[in-house]
Amino acid sequence: MTKQAPAALPATHSRRHLSRRVRLWIDAFGMLLPTILGVLIFFLVPLAISFYLSFTDARLFGEPNLVGFNNYLRALSDPTFYRAMWNTAAFSMVTLVVSTVPALVLAVILNERIAGRTFFRAVFFIPVVASVVGVTLLWRYLLNIDFGFVNYVIRLFGFEPIPWLTSPEWGLISVIMVFSWKTIGYNMVIFLAGLQGVPPQLYEAASLDGASRWQQFLFITVPMLSPTTFFVLVTTLINCLQVFDVPVALGLTRSNTIGPADSMLTIVPLLWREAFIGGRMGYASALAWLLFMIILLLTLIQFRVSRRWVHYE
Repeated sequence: MTKQAPAALPATHSRRHLSRRVRLWIDAFGMLLPTILGVLIFFLVPLAISFYLSFTDARLFGEPNLVGFNNYLRALSDPTFYRAMWNTAAFSMVTLVVSTVPALVLAVILNERIAGRTFFRAVFFIPVVASVVGVTLLWRYLLNIDFGFVNYVIRLFGFEPIPWLTSPEWGLISVIMVFSWKTIGYNMVIFLAGLQGVPPQLYEAASLDGASRWQQFLFITVPMLSPTTFFVLVTTLINCLQVFDVPVALGLTRSNTIGPADSMLTIVPLLWREAFIGGRMGYASALAWLLFMIILLLTLIQFRVSRRWVHYE
């Protein structure tokens, strides 16, 4: 009996240990189950359905039929698609600069110990939390050529009013203005968070060596903020490529054009118009997957190029 007891104890201990590990796995799976179901139902399943529909002639109602790559080939020969792509590219390139550089400058200024910096931080961040559609409709009134406040100020300086929303030449510029106005505050907060991680000893050492404020910004702040700048550039570019609410709220007309002569039409409003106004769900799904491939390609390029200028140490 004295020889059998030591052999039985490890087996019992092992079963208890295994049972405890199984209970831990069951508990962990139970806590993750709502998230797994949410991702499955609201992300993966719609993603798979969209991919399937992109190869069909599906409309809003009716049975879809497989058409192969016809929707993709149709998009590549559609002048409206190229118009939307050109507008999206121009909008993204300009907005990327307009909403990043001022945000960095504001963050550097508001990182200093100046009077009222908390107030000014809040003022610049308010557009971020405001309703996109609400503030865009407000801008629609502000930019009105007849009674808008912006043109009222322009007239005070003796200039002719600008047809922000009624001329194809100014349509995309209006979208850039409103979108950048909303984005600068968000990017400013990201830069402010990045500035908190810059060691103050670097600035103290640079000051002792006689470096000016501009030299400190150029050779300390900019390199130390390179990971933050990279994050801002990637997220802002993705948001620009997916812009929808601002051009639609600012430029949707009764004839379903986005701005005069579709001057505000970008790729997401185009696929929305094809899907829910034209009822061409299959073609709209193909546009969505083309946009996904473009975003994926540009993001991979950004990550590849970032190795040359982003410093993590």
